[in-house]
Amino acid sequence: MLSIDIPGWKTLNIRMLVLDYNGTLALDGIISDRTKSYLKQLTADFEIHILTSDTFGTVADQCSNLPVTINRLKSQSHTQEKADYMKYLGGKGIAAIGNGANDRVMVGEADLGIAVIGPEGCSPETQSQADIIVNKIEDAFELLLNPNRIIATLRR
Repeated sequence: MLSIDIPGWKTLNIRMLVLDYNGTLALDGIISDRTKSYLKQLTADFEIHILTSDTFGTVADQCSNLPVTINRLKSQSHTQEKADYMKYLGGKGIAAIGNGANDRVMVGEADLGIAVIGPEGCSPETQSQADIIVNKIEDAFELLLNPNRIIATLRR
């Protein structure tokens, strides 16, 4: 768990990461070895959930050796399904990371919302709901591993 007091804002007690897959963790359905290494490192402190429509059909193979929970989206409204999953997890103690338009509510409702621009780009609606915007997923993971960076960015 990550506990940090951000002066002028709030205290975060993050125990779970909820991550979008394509465009956030993976590019064209493939997770880089560096990202996989970060995921393994982060499982020491966080329960990790991946939400995906699995557009490329690769999530099971790509995550086979990772200690993560995968939830394949089934509904016609992935935005709502992701929001419902956040409620299912209890809605507290969650950092959510995403890039797509269907991540906007998930990112906005999280205790810490991070938008990833990445090579696929990032929906402006999701950016507007994020607490922090980063260039790539590794940057988001490094924030979580170096929480003083979060304090430096979010202090009021």
